[in-house]
Amino acid sequence: MNAEYLNHSCYVDTNVFIYLFDYTAGRKNIIAREIYKSLIQSELGFISILVVSEWRNVMIRKYKTLIDDDTRLEFLELFEIWSPALISLKTIIKAEELSKRYCLSPFDSLHIQSALDQNCKFFLSEDMQDGLLINDQLTIVNPFKQQCP
Repeated sequence: MNAEYLNHSCYVDTNVFIYLFDYTAGRKNIIAREIYKSLIQSELGFISILVVSEWRNVMIRKYKTLIDDDTRLEFLELFEIWSPALISLKTIIKAEELSKRYCLSPFDSLHIQSALDQNCKFFLSEDMQDGLLINDQLTIVNPFKQQCP
C-alpha cells in the first residue's frame, strides 16, 4: 500500500478498526490491516474515545460471531496504544458548528472535531465525502475507494 496520506497525522474512523476483524470484507480487510500497521509503526494515527466506544458497540451487536468476548477485551486494551482523546464539552460545542456548516451527522462532527483538536491532516473513513476539506485543515480520505470497487 503506497498511500501518501499515511505519512501524515491521520484520524482513523471506527470502520477501519471494524474491517480489521471482518475477514469477509476481502480487500477492505487487507487495507485496514495495512493502515493499522503503518500508523502504529509511525505513531501518526489518532482516535478519540468515541472510536473505541463505537467499535465495542458494533462488535458486540453486529459481529458477535467474528470476535469472542476475551479477544474483544484484549483489543479494547490495545486501543491504549492510540492514546484515545477524550470528548470534552468544548469539543461537542465546536462539533455543533461543524455539523451545521458541513451538513454532518452529530457523530461524524464529533469525530471530525476531535481530529481537528488533535491537529490531524487527514481523516480516514468510508462514511464521509472523500476529498472534503474541513476548515482548510483536515481532508477526508476514503482509503477503500480506489482499491475497492
